[in-house]
Amino acid sequence: MAELTLDIAGDVVAACRKSSDEIVAAFGRAFEAQVEGLTIGEAATHDPAEPPAGFDGPGLAMLFMFGDRGAIALLPESAGLLPEWYTQPDATGAAKLDTLAQELGALVMPASHVAAATHAFRVESLAEALSRGGAAADAVHVPLALQCGDRQVRLSLIWPLATATDLVPESAAALASTAPASSTAELPKHLRSFLKVEVPVSVLLATQKQSVQDILGIVPGAIIKFDKSCDELLDLVVGDEPIAAGEVVKVGDKFGLRIRHMTLPQEQFVAVKLAAASSF
Repeated sequence: MAELTLDIAGDVVAACRKSSDEIVAAFGRAFEAQVEGLTIGEAATHDPAEPPAGFDGPGLAMLFMFGDRGAIALLPESAGLLPEWYTQPDATGAAKLDTLAQELGALVMPASHVAAATHAFRVESLAEALSRGGAAADAVHVPLALQCGDRQVRLSLIWPLATATDLVPESAAALASTAPASSTAELPKHLRSFLKVEVPVSVLLATQKQSVQDILGIVPGAIIKFDKSCDELLDLVVGDEPIAAGEVVKVGDKFGLRIRHMTLPQEQFVAVKLAAASSF
């Protein structure tokens, strides 16, 4: 993993400029807002004595983890872009925030720096969160401005944070701290070789049976309706066997699947027939 240092400031600004349209679209989708453009400022040293407007109040923190260090994007609540639901999001809202953090982490950082994990959460004080995260005295600050109608919404991208793990929500930290699976080094050699075999992985949107007559009637422009709800999770399939379920996410300009739970193999029972007792 590439080290998160001050030296990548120019690369971060370049990445933001290259991905400006996608950043605008990501915020528009997450908050169902009319975001029309993005202005990227020059990288400078963050001055805690003169923080950006709104840092003394609550807001949305989006954390991008690179090992134990992190970068953070801070959006003040006072800017007026954040919806009311973000303070106590339901499952759908939480998924939107998580997706936004994941997308933003991929868009604002150079290709050499891929975040190991991303988190999005509300904090009571942006300035206090930045301090608790261990922002370096010479931390880099890249100011971004989202154009929303006739007003600009300020977003601050700051790094490195030496104690970024202290900001990770308890639920996410508990999930990350679960015991890892046994090492593959403990497996027999022939099984370790098997792990290198590539198998097709697909995402199953929906299935249903249709008559041959209906299938023969399919033409360009026809719409086929499935019984599956748009809110249902999609299956991740390996070798015709579903192994997990998740929801669609957009990572940059790519399609992705955020895994929500694993799917246990279907149990198969074989009836055991006892031979009739022999008579003597």
